[in-house]
Amino acid sequence: MMQIKLSKAADKFPKKVDGNSRKAIIKAIIAKIGILKTCLETQQVYPPDELDIKKLKGTLAGFSRIRVGKIRVIFQIRKETGEIFIYDINYRGNIYDT
Repeated sequence: MMQIKLSKAADKFPKKVDGNSRKAIIKAIIAKIGILKTCLETQQVYPPDELDIKKLKGTLAGFSRIRVGKIRVIFQIRKETGEIFIYDINYRGNIYDT
């Protein structure tokens, strides 16, 4: 069973979003990560087409991203420890500035 771990940066993002859209954004992110987790656990399949997942290059090589509207979730699947590590969550214009 895979666990989901968040970095400090990823954990801070929901607190930055205004109250009106916070619940909807969190719900959408949880839904997409939940689908990814289920696919990896039950089918051992990496579902890039359904979830709009892309592998990243450059300084973020080894990570992938899921698009949730204007928000990007940068994550890494760590099969050896059985976890999905969420490195960062932010808006598209800010996420790749790391």
